[in-house]
Amino acid sequence: MTLLASRNAYIPRASASNIPIHAGLRSPASRIVPKATYAVQNAPALSEQLMGARKIAVDMFAAIESKGILVPGCTETDIDKQLFDLAAADFGTRKHWHQRLPRVGQNTIHPIYDKVADRALQEDDIVYVDLGPVFGDMEADFGRTYVLGDDAEKHKLNAALEQVFNDCKQHYLSNPSMTGAEFFEFVRKTSSKCGYEYANPNYCAHLVGKFSHDLEFGDDPQHYACPECSTPMNALGPDNQERMWILEIHLLQDPGIGKYGGFYEDLLNIPT
Repeated sequence: MTLLASRNAYIPRASASNIPIHAGLRSPASRIVPKATYAVQNAPALSEQLMGARKIAVDMFAAIESKGILVPGCTETDIDKQLFDLAAADFGTRKHWHQRLPRVGQNTIHPIYDKVADRALQEDDIVYVDLGPVFGDMEADFGRTYVLGDDAEKHKLNAALEQVFNDCKQHYLSNPSMTGAEFFEFVRKTSSKCGYEYANPNYCAHLVGKFSHDLEFGDDPQHYACPECSTPMNALGPDNQERMWILEIHLLQDPGIGKYGGFYEDLLNIPT
């Protein structure tokens, strides 16, 4: 899979205008009825719309757990079909801006663009789910890891995912003008300090927005937090609007302990 750039598309704002209210036919003796004035509401900010899409994604992941989709014996293909059905039946969308990605066991070491053989969940296993559903015309991007069984090292890695994410998010919010390359290096070092290798050598964050942002922006590395990105992360996009980021934390277990990884993905520059 080629590197896809995620970008936020410009959401046009409706300008205020005076809307006359037609008073109907008047007789010559009737007075002129004053016109009422209504202001057209501005469209919600992109950040607000993304937060709305994220809330639905959070509910979808809660449903993944409550409906028992991730059970031993299910293959990644089985899980993928159930995820599609869940999104359509319970959340009203059949549109996903990137492939639905359940990764099981040893497949959890692979980033989204790697092709892997289908695997089935075991009794004592690890699985991550990465989804990019589109609600209305707004993209969500959300990923979480789940551990089946009581393996302490798997649970430790899963807990580290959220901690690394929060540390990196706080660093970004304190230094939003850093370049994408600088942020990528910080994410890599923070992962290492927690005892894990960062899995994706290409990028750690990408843009998200109105569907389809990747078709509009292309695969310009300046729209990724990657080693080649020399652009400040808080630089405005080509539409002169704030760019909205998704941070991906993908950690690898020490091979001496086990061949698996974990994944955690959420909005970066919006408080959640």
